[in-house]
Amino acid sequence: MSNFIPKYNELELLKLNKIEKDVRLFQNIYNKNRQIEIELNDININAPDYYVTPNDIKERTQLILDAHNNLTEIDYKYLINRGFNDDDIKRAKFGSISYINDIDDCNILGITTHPIMRNILSDGLEGGGIIIPLFNKDGFLINAAFRKLSDLNKFKYTHTTMDIFMWGLDNVNEGDIVWVVEGILDKYALDKVIPKGDKVVSISAASMAPIQFFNLINKKPKQVNIICDNDMVGFRTGAIAQKVFFSNNIYSYTFHFPNSKDTCEHILEKKGSINDLIEMRINMRMINDHNDDYEHRLNMNFFNYLKNRKF
Repeated sequence: MSNFIPKYNELELLKLNKIEKDVRLFQNIYNKNRQIEIELNDININAPDYYVTPNDIKERTQLILDAHNNLTEIDYKYLINRGFNDDDIKRAKFGSISYINDIDDCNILGITTHPIMRNILSDGLEGGGIIIPLFNKDGFLINAAFRKLSDLNKFKYTHTTMDIFMWGLDNVNEGDIVWVVEGILDKYALDKVIPKGDKVVSISAASMAPIQFFNLINKKPKQVNIICDNDMVGFRTGAIAQKVFFSNNIYSYTFHFPNSKDTCEHILEKKGSINDLIEMRINMRMINDHNDDYEHRLNMNFFNYLKNRKF
């Protein structure tokens, strides 16, 4: 991942360091007594790593565009069933994982499971899946997320690069009102209904990394609205993010759709409205009231849970 982090000047490093401290501080407040149990025998700590550079990703731009132009019927139906239309698919350049057959391409792009975890989790390629690419302003690939469609024994999502890039960040300008959502599909759903002039970014993860906070804060938005997934993790990470933005002099508010699990489900599948959003001031009681199966199983063997979790 370090290959993808820009070189910062001294002032930028000081600002990033301050944000890192903010994130740790608020995580310690909301993440008390949380741990994940992993059996050492489950992982191969001697497995080789992949050395990937930004240029390796850039060189696969056309491959990802070809995967979009060869979207399979199964993957197309999945997107249509999620509420996307042909214009959405074309604009987002959604593609089919199954189009990419070369194992080196799969490993470099992050489609496959990392070797350290292959003893217990498969690559999840058998059922196909969706490529959700991120291109820079020059049209070159810089990141991608891969949504696997098979049911068991794999990660639901894998990424080319985690915790650095944000979908939609290039569109943010100083003084904008910005909406932050977890999933990339949530972003494309919210794009269709937000007030004109507002911007949407996706962190493509459950929580924002310090460098993602840094990159968004540097855009100097007027206000950041966080739409939390309707579960314990969503509420907890939303509370942390709001505190970090406030600590860096940016107005921030937290919302959720009370009758839907996430933005994509509410807007596209349930045909809901952005007016259904409820603003909330998240506290520990609200977080604990949204306890769920995932949280209960964190203290069990985490990989065994992933192996048997259906998506």
